[in-house]
Amino acid sequence: MNLSLGGALLTAGPKLPMGQRVSIAFNVPTMDEAIEVGATVRWSDDKATGIQFDGLRARDVWALNKYFEQLPALS
Repeated sequence: MNLSLGGALLTAGPKLPMGQRVSIAFNVPTMDEAIEVGATVRWSDDKATGIQFDGLRARDVWALNKYFEQLPALS
């Protein structure tokens, strides 16, 4: 639903307890392999969960920045 260098807003899955550690993998078109990262649940309700990444590898940051650059600008 939402993605940044610091975390993500997820709409899939059940409500998770705040502070729970999770591991996720996702793809972006600017990188051939999946980005895998550990994260902490910062909030969760019946509709979405906000997670904070533990830290991305340099190549993951590069791929995400390249992906963000090609997205249409918000007005």
